[in-house]
Amino acid sequence: MSSAQNVFLVVSVVALLSMGVMLLGLSWGLSFQAVLVGSVACFSVACLTTIAALILGVAKIIKRV
Repeated sequence: MSSAQNVFLVVSVVALLSMGVMLLGLSWGLSFQAVLVGSVACFSVACLTTIAALILGVAKIIKRV
């Protein structure tokens, strides 16, 4: 795995963890709208970075062939 893939996967995991923390924010008194917007943003970042890491991996495999 390349270093770029590692960075993308770490960002993805951090985004998912922060989404979980935001969902806990509902019990801490954060507004539902703030939690919803933050969670959607974190989920979007996690999906995009995962897709980018997969594309890099596939490109690396195709380049070898």
